[in-house]
Amino acid sequence: MLAKLVRRQRMWLANERGTLRKDWRGRVAIALAFPNRYAVGMSNLGLQTVYGALNGLDGVVCERVFHPEPEDLDLVRENPGQLLSVESQRPVRDFDLLFFSVSFENDYPNLVEMLVLGGVPVRSEDRSADHPFVAAGGVAVFLNPEPLARFMDFIFVGESEGLIEDFWEVWSELRVKSLPRRDAVLTLGRNVSGIYVPSFYRESYDDRGFLREIAPAQKSELPERVRYRRADLSKSKPCASIVETPHAEFSQVTLVEIGRGCGQGCRFCAAGFIYRPVRHVSLKALEERVEARPGPGSRVGLVSAAVSDHPEISPLCESLIARGLELSFSSLRVEPLSAAILDALMASGHKAVAIAPEAGSERLRRVINKRITSEAILDAAERLTEKGILQLKLYFMIGLPTETLDDLDEMVDMVKAIKHRVLSRSRGRKQMGTITLSINSFVPKPFTPFQWTSFAGVSTLKERGRWIQNALRRVPNVKVHVDLPKWAYVQALMSRGDRRIADVLESIGAERIPWSQAMKRSPHNADFWVMREREEAEVFPWEIIETGLKRSYLWQEFQRALQGKESPACPPEGGCTRCGVCLD
Repeated sequence: MLAKLVRRQRMWLANERGTLRKDWRGRVAIALAFPNRYAVGMSNLGLQTVYGALNGLDGVVCERVFHPEPEDLDLVRENPGQLLSVESQRPVRDFDLLFFSVSFENDYPNLVEMLVLGGVPVRSEDRSADHPFVAAGGVAVFLNPEPLARFMDFIFVGESEGLIEDFWEVWSELRVKSLPRRDAVLTLGRNVSGIYVPSFYRESYDDRGFLREIAPAQKSELPERVRYRRADLSKSKPCASIVETPHAEFSQVTLVEIGRGCGQGCRFCAAGFIYRPVRHVSLKALEERVEARPGPGSRVGLVSAAVSDHPEISPLCESLIARGLELSFSSLRVEPLSAAILDALMASGHKAVAIAPEAGSERLRRVINKRITSEAILDAAERLTEKGILQLKLYFMIGLPTETLDDLDEMVDMVKAIKHRVLSRSRGRKQMGTITLSINSFVPKPFTPFQWTSFAGVSTLKERGRWIQNALRRVPNVKVHVDLPKWAYVQALMSRGDRRIADVLESIGAERIPWSQAMKRSPHNADFWVMREREEAEVFPWEIIETGLKRSYLWQEFQRALQGKESPACPPEGGCTRCGVCLD
């Protein structure tokens, strides 16, 4: 029966371009695991970047491992220990290190299940010398590592380019010394800035259940807080797709990161704060990276938290289009929407583009610091339609702090106004313009000004989602998709929880108990982490990480949000000291 799994892995390999295959002899074997399906993982630029970086080390062979496909899951469950790597179809227990790359909190149960499927004890304390070391990295983990702390031998805190070489320098020496597990991870935590070893840190709580502190064990010589490691993008090749496959969500597209971070200061956006300061990749480096793409495909996806903010975005678009390439963009801000971007969209044959007003009213956009007027949004929709882009996708959030029914009313009015402009500009064409709303529940995230606020609640969000759907039900050429608030609640729990939710994760991932039952079994009420407004001086579990962001700055931004006051963006020339990152 396991031959079916092997055939699937080999089918993937046969259709890939750029796969890295290395001999195991004399090398440390690392299984790079993504806790979701192959198609999702292979569209993840973080996973691809780490895959290339690890295989770039002479003493390492790195192979990929994914959560089983839905049709294979029962088979793997019936054959524990047979979670296989893609490249060699070896079980993960044969590897020296099992390293999870985690971008999404809702994948945490998959991560726990992958440990079970791989025959690896779920809790770090239960592993022996016969088991691989287990580590994790990725944006979800370094925003808040504590929900996974009991499962990990160690955690990478920060960007891979700033960490991997330092990790390998120490790890390769440890391998020679063959230290016991606890001594090995303790040595890592002591000698590699950005490595967090949770088992050597102790948490304590007050009589209300509030976190009092997370502190290193006595005589461990570990840092009080683990420093977040940032990459110097000018000293490394731009992150880009290493392997291309027709079986990915972004099929046959070479993804290229053109910059990291966003200085706009939207108060809900974790990436806009954790990835500060903003760093852009040079035009020359990007052109060279595109030329070295793994396959002859003609489509290139430009990736950044704020693509249109790149100082050389216009010449970059013009250069790549002149080479006969088609471009797509991970995100577009309404302002600036340059002529070069519009021309690139048209030349690349795009018929649909997504923009993100986030909130329907100008009042609520001031609260979240989305400095954009309703007229600018309407103007952008009109300009896109004039370029032949007749399908617009609009991203909105519901459940934002201070949101009222009036804000939802204005969202509906805005959609109707956009529809009017799109239809008026698309008259005479063979196809009429359409608008699709993607309505997502707001989740308060660590290291943002909204880390103090609460989640709006499942019933409230369901009600607001239905209200919007009903308000636009009879409007032609408008479609409304609302996410499931119950999964946003889960994301909020994973984003804001501490080590005490490990039991819930283990029940779901290891015992396959449904979420609702797992939370009822827990001695802790999940609402404690999700539905509660935090106190100003409350200790957060994620503050075991030192990001350089001043807590006082985030609190001040939260107060400005409640007052409906905007704040300026990061100055493009840098040197600002408001948030503390550039000072750090």
